[in-house]
Amino acid sequence: MTPTTLTDFLHLSHRPDLGIVAARWTRPAESGELRAGYQAMLHYAASCGSCTRWLIDSRRRLQVDAQDVHWLTTEFYPTLRRHLNAHVYLAFLIAPYQADDVQDDTLPPLPYTHGDYCSLNQFIDEGEAVRWLTSRS
Repeated sequence: MTPTTLTDFLHLSHRPDLGIVAARWTRPAESGELRAGYQAMLHYAASCGSCTRWLIDSRRRLQVDAQDVHWLTTEFYPTLRRHLNAHVYLAFLIAPYQADDVQDDTLPPLPYTHGDYCSLNQFIDEGEAVRWLTSRS
C-alpha cells in the first residue's frame, strides 16, 4: 500500500515485511482531526489486508482530550474487530515528557486489553514498540 498523508496532521504507511501500519501524527490535532485520523487509520489498515498491528507515533501530538479518550474507548476501539476480523494491537510511541502526562485514573495501567477487540501499550523507544507488535499474533 502506498504511504498517504491525511491533510497535514497524519502520515500513514505500511510495513508489509513486519505486518505493521505506522501512523505518525505530524502536529497537534484538534478533536475532529483526531477522530478523522483514527478512522483513516482503520480504513488504511483494512486496505492493507486487514493489518492488525498498528504503530501510532504520538510524539508530536499533545495530550488527548478526555472526551476523545472516551470516544476512542467506547466507540472506536469496539469497532476494530468488526472491521478487521481480528484482535488489533496498538503500540503508542510517545516522547519521554509525555509519559508523565498520561496518568488517567479512569483507564487501567498499560499494557491493557479492551474486550476481545484490541490491546494497547505505550513506548518511548520505537524498536521496543516494533518488537512488542511483532511478537503479537
